[in-house]
Amino acid sequence: MSSAIRNRMQLHQQNIQSVLAEVFNHQPISRIEISRNLALNKSTVSALYQDLKEQGYVEELGEGDASNVGGRKPVLLAINRQYGYTMNFDFGYRHLHVMQNNLSGDVLSYRQINVMGLKIEQILPLINAELKNVSAKDNTSHGLLGISFAIHGTVDQNKVTYSPFLAMDHVDLADYYTQKYQVPVLLENEANVSAVYERDFNEANDQLANMVTISIHRGIGAGLIIDQKLHRGAHGEAGEIGRSVPIDGNWTGTPGKVEDYCSEDAIINQIQYEKNATDMTREDVVRLFNEGDKVTRSTLSGFVKSVAGIIYNAANNFDPDVVFLSCPLLEALPELEPRIARFYAKMAPSILVPIKQTPNSHYATLLGGCSLVTREVLGMEDAKLNFSAKAPIQ
Repeated sequence: MSSAIRNRMQLHQQNIQSVLAEVFNHQPISRIEISRNLALNKSTVSALYQDLKEQGYVEELGEGDASNVGGRKPVLLAINRQYGYTMNFDFGYRHLHVMQNNLSGDVLSYRQINVMGLKIEQILPLINAELKNVSAKDNTSHGLLGISFAIHGTVDQNKVTYSPFLAMDHVDLADYYTQKYQVPVLLENEANVSAVYERDFNEANDQLANMVTISIHRGIGAGLIIDQKLHRGAHGEAGEIGRSVPIDGNWTGTPGKVEDYCSEDAIINQIQYEKNATDMTREDVVRLFNEGDKVTRSTLSGFVKSVAGIIYNAANNFDPDVVFLSCPLLEALPELEPRIARFYAKMAPSILVPIKQTPNSHYATLLGGCSLVTREVLGMEDAKLNFSAKAPIQ
C-alpha cells in the first residue's frame, strides 16, 4: 500500500471519528451544523455520515427547525441508542453495584446486590447471572458491547494488583470475560473512574483540563485528570494518597498510613472503640451525628480537619482546576462540607482551589467505567466526548 493511499485512509478515519464526536457531543445536531463546526464541506460530511449510518452508530430523529432565511428543514442526528449496551460493575465492600448503559451513556438499569462476606469465586456467578438476565431482555442490534469493573484497589495492565478487602489477584477478570463474551473488558481503580465521570459526564467541567477526585470510602485514593487525560502512573498506582505515611520519624514498627486515621473505616472504628460498640455502619454514624452524640461529633470534627489537610496536600501536589470529593459519608452529612472548605481556606490563604462534592458517588464509578469501555468500543479512547449531551430517548 502506497503512503498516499495510507494517508488518505487515515484522514478518512480521522474525519469519521470527528463527525461521530460531533454527534456524540451535541446531539441532536444536523449535518449542516457538523459541517460548520468542523469546517468540512457538506458533501464530505454527508458521505462520512452515511458511513456511520451504515455501521449503525447514528440515527435520524426527524426534522429540526428551518433557518431564519427559510429553506429545507434539517434532519437531526443522534447516537443510535439501539446499537447495543455496556455492563458496568463496582466491587463495593458490602454491595456489587451493577449498571447497564446504552451507547450514549444513558442509564438503562441499576441495581445493587449484597455480597458482604462473599469471596470473588462466589461473586462471579452473580455477575454471570446479571449478564445473562440482561441479555435475555435485550432488543438492540449488537447486544453486549463491553464490560467495565471498578476496583477498590490498584490495577496495572488490566489486572488487579492490590485489593484490600476482596482477594482478586488470582482471578484474571479481563481474560475470563473476554473469552466468555468476546467483547472489550476493562478494569480500573474506582477513584480513577470517578475522575473520568467528572470529566465526561459533567457538562460544567467541559473547560477544566486538570482535576483531582479524592475518593474516601474504606480507603482513600485520588483520581487524576491531567491535561484532560487520566493519569495512572507507571504501575497504576498514581493517586494512592491513602497509603502516604507520616515523615516525623516517630515510627515504631510499621508506620501508620493516612487512611488508617481518616478513611470511612477508620472513623467507624474510632467511634466503635470510644463507645465500646461493634458492627457499626455508615448509617449508624449518620444517625448518631444527627442525634448529637458527643463522641461521633468529636470524631467527625477530626475527620473534617483531616480531609481539609488531604485536599491541601493534593492541591499543592497537582495544582488542579478543581478538587472533587467522592465520599458517601459526606454525601449523607452535607453540613460537613462547608466546614472542610473553611479549614482548607485557613491552610491555603493564597490560592484556593474550588472544592465540589460528587453526587451519587456509587453512580460515578459505574458511569466512569461506562465512559472508558464505550470509548474502547468506538476506538475513541483519546477523543473529547461529552456524555452529558442527551438527545430525547425514542
